Amino acid sequence: MIKNCRLISLCFAFSLMMGGLTVQAQVNSLESSTSNNLSNQITNKLISKKWYSGVEDCSTNSASAIEVYQHDQNSYILRQNKCTHYEAPFIYLLFGDEKALIIDTGATEDEAIFPLAKIVHQIIAQRQGQMKQTANNIELIIAHSHSHSDHIAGDKQFEKIIYSKDKAKGYNKFSATEMTHIVVPKNLDALMSAFSIKRWPEQIANINLGNRLINIIPTPGHQKEAITLYEHQTQWLLTGDSLYPGRLYIRQWLVFKESIHRLAKFSQKHEISAILGAHIEMSSLPGKDYKMGTTFHPNEASLVLKAEDLMILENTLNEMGNSPKRAILDKFIIYPVK
Repeated sequence: MIKNCRLISLCFAFSLMMGGLTVQAQVNSLESSTSNNLSNQITNKLISKKWYSGVEDCSTNSASAIEVYQHDQNSYILRQNKCTHYEAPFIYLLFGDEKALIIDTGATEDEAIFPLAKIVHQIIAQRQGQMKQTANNIELIIAHSHSHSDHIAGDKQFEKIIYSKDKAKGYNKFSATEMTHIVVPKNLDALMSAFSIKRWPEQIANINLGNRLINIIPTPGHQKEAITLYEHQTQWLLTGDSLYPGRLYIRQWLVFKESIHRLAKFSQKHEISAILGAHIEMSSLPGKDYKMGTTFHPNEASLVLKAEDLMILENTLNEMGNSPKRAILDKFIIYPVK
């Protein structure tokens, strides 16, 4: 009750208004809590996801060349089968209202072995059909977390063909379209131009897919054109080979340290549901990695790292100083190379 209120009708109206605000706040809080719980459930599903981890004898492999994981209607994660290439890189496909973004194109150029373009355009056609949209009316942007061969080999598939669904014949080739744009790899100037980056590596750039904002964060050190992407809807930090459950090959020690420091600062200002890299090379046993080149990873670690893992990496690098050193941690290995 409001004390010393002489105008009863005004006091009643004010009390009713305040009560409405309280109710509305409770409703908003309930909606926010429900949304957060759903988001956490989806993220937990990704954390516990068991990816196909290959076989010792690839002549016995019966799994498809590409494993597809649909996180939500607009977010897909693809993994290359280890029997097509032992690196088994992860590829990310993100949709907005106007554009789709592919991050990395895998380790194999031959579409007969690794039909990435076909799978991507099947996903596009299926999604567009569900949304009652024309199958080829979305701009496709192909970018790379960095320019090593196991992340760019599939580019040539998109240069040659696009796929569209035909009810009678299934998925069939037709000519390449101007609506597919490939960010030229191994070319820092082209990368900076594509994302309007004027100051490398300090500037954070943006790309909007249509009601879906993504930050482009330069993170050289593993490779000179390396970038990290932050997607605001899923709150994913996509780190390529800069941070993942595996061997973090560092070619430019001080440059890498600066990149990780910038990422750590970024993470302190943004909610991060998952840090997702480009490989899994660690087992579920702390500090235990798989031998390079193996096609079988029994009991793999989760793909998902968290913001605290990024802070552990930064703190460890700071403790190590300016002299490159190898260090085995529970979820990844700091691995300087010349």
